[in-house]
Amino acid sequence: MKHLTTIPICSNTLFIYKLDIKDNLVSKFKKEKFKPVLDTSGLFSVSSLELSENLKILKKYKKLNKEINKAVDVTINEILRLKNIKYRIFSSWLTKTEPKGYSHSHDHTNSWLSGIYYPKGDPNFRVKFYNDNMTQFSTPSIESNIHNSREWIITPTDNFLILFFSQLRHKIMPNYSAEDRFSLAFNILPEGEFGKGDSRTIF
Repeated sequence: MKHLTTIPICSNTLFIYKLDIKDNLVSKFKKEKFKPVLDTSGLFSVSSLELSENLKILKKYKKLNKEINKAVDVTINEILRLKNIKYRIFSSWLTKTEPKGYSHSHDHTNSWLSGIYYPKGDPNFRVKFYNDNMTQFSTPSIESNIHNSREWIITPTDNFLILFFSQLRHKIMPNYSAEDRFSLAFNILPEGEFGKGDSRTIF
């Protein structure tokens, strides 16, 4: 018997980059205005988690915006190899996660690609992604790998960017550090004419 190859078919990939940012963005993010994330009743804050009031925050940080767009261009053109795709980052916001804070698992609806940028890394600033298309059978493994895992935890370093397809479910893991965790998230849609047949759309 000869093993020919292993193909991770139709993979739900994370595209990870280290950005070239010299500024101390944590100190700048701390000065932004935040509001608590409320529960479904709209009355109580949850999880020691706050979002920036500005939901187009990336426009304020031009160097960061430029670096993120470079990464998106590489992902679309060189990795995904998509044809003549223009895009728009239509929403962006800061997340402040206080010590012991976390988020519930979620995806980003009404979006195509999404991203999370970490100005500062820490072993306690982890994010978990879920493989919802994995088989329903749960069997033990000798070690975890991309072929047998239902979930994957990413630990960011400084100036760390993750791009992913927006339907990929994920959550902010509990912040066990002694300081607030800051990240900047954003959503992307194709711009102009895209799709074909009865799915042709202009945005």
